[in-house]
Amino acid sequence: MNSIVNDLNRALAQNLLVNVYQTNQDVVYTGYVTAVGRTGIILATYDDYGLPDGAVFLDLNVVDEVEFSSDDLDNMAFRIQTAEDEQFVQAEGLTMHFDNQRDLRRQVLSHAWVDHLAVMLVLANDEHFYEGLITGVAADKVTVQLLNKFDYTDQPVREINPDTIEVIEFQGQELSLQTQAATRLKQLQHVESVTVTSPDLIAGTLKELVGRDLLVALVPENDRDLFFVGRVNTVTADAVILSLVDMTGQFGGYTLIRLRELHAVMLKSDYLQTMRLFTLLNRSQQQPIQPVLNDERLFDATVDQFSARLTQAAAFHTIIRIKLHDGTSLLGYPGQIGNMRFIFHEVEDNQLDQVGKVYRISDVDEVSFGYLDAYLTERQLKVEGDL
Repeated sequence: MNSIVNDLNRALAQNLLVNVYQTNQDVVYTGYVTAVGRTGIILATYDDYGLPDGAVFLDLNVVDEVEFSSDDLDNMAFRIQTAEDEQFVQAEGLTMHFDNQRDLRRQVLSHAWVDHLAVMLVLANDEHFYEGLITGVAADKVTVQLLNKFDYTDQPVREINPDTIEVIEFQGQELSLQTQAATRLKQLQHVESVTVTSPDLIAGTLKELVGRDLLVALVPENDRDLFFVGRVNTVTADAVILSLVDMTGQFGGYTLIRLRELHAVMLKSDYLQTMRLFTLLNRSQQQPIQPVLNDERLFDATVDQFSARLTQAAAFHTIIRIKLHDGTSLLGYPGQIGNMRFIFHEVEDNQLDQVGKVYRISDVDEVSFGYLDAYLTERQLKVEGDL
């Protein structure tokens, strides 16, 4: 423990970008240590795109390792700089100030209570994540009004022993949206999910939605726990292109999916209501899209979009993500295309396979493109001369 505290104090004193690994979770936090207390730390965090994403309190008991140097940190430093250079839309980031001599956990909880902030809590010996508003702080208990953006009927009030709270995320982009939306979310009524699952009805349903400002969720057949949220952009004879919305209500690029691979189209749900509210909040603040992305693309419904997307990506060495029929997901760019086959150059750990492998176009079930992570990967490869 002493060595970990020494590492944390070094990161604080030298203002070093670090990765903090946990003992009981796979979640890795990247950022700058801003406070080290007797029982915990405050880390000003960044998201995967290099954007400030609020902060996290971590109990010292769950800090497993502090990483000062790695390829991942180099990549994150590049993304942070790119986000600054390109003036990406970003949340305000950490705005609180903390006294290292006082209990940091209590300070975060008190700030959240006074300022009506949405927070995410992780408790000891509990595998769940809890999002909600702190409605009371006492010596031996914290009262939380839980928020469930997937099911409005599940909004209990819970009393928690503060000593069991191991992680508190606060002031990040999604949590800030929940803070802004809290009052309006309470006014929204629970709706029963409306889902189309019949293969005979899916194509017709999607065609009716083309060009409409209506959010839907597409559930793939091979992974029914996953879903894509967005607006139906184009429907071809065998596929659909969705203009995606990410978890913060911003434009998230495009995904092309074969109709035969769809399990369901969800037309109504509480989560879709939540995302609709998030998109409206972003529009009102004039930040619905990152400046390097294009949300105005239209596609020809009369052509094979899988061949078209692969051919265009090959022509411009554009980074895309493809998903094959066997479930394999690959990030990279297509090279030579012909005879219904293509060479794909995969990017893994920011290393580009210059030789590539051959795949059949008919084996590709999904193509995701025009999204921020792909842009950042492509930009870094070009800056480093690999692409």
